[in-house]
Amino acid sequence: MTSTTAEATNKQKDKEYEVAINGTAHVLHHETVTYEELGQLAYPGHDPQALFTVTYKNANASHGGSGTLVAGESVKVKKKGTTFNVRLSTRS
Repeated sequence: MTSTTAEATNKQKDKEYEVAINGTAHVLHHETVTYEELGQLAYPGHDPQALFTVTYKNANASHGGSGTLVAGESVKVKKKGTTFNVRLSTRS
């Protein structure tokens, strides 16, 4: 491996964020993840009108790193260890 290739590999790894969504490991290539992205990752091919309940722990958030997301919101994740629970909600 050349030094240029090694540098490119290291830069790519610098942009990888290891998270868990519903207990399944995922690698994100950006620091900020949205409610909509989490729904797609947790339930690929879901109904576009579906609603989700999204909770998170160990994020880069000012209020202790835990909280909830609603449609249109996002959160910054840590390099490793941010976890999400995404549940499909039913409409009534």
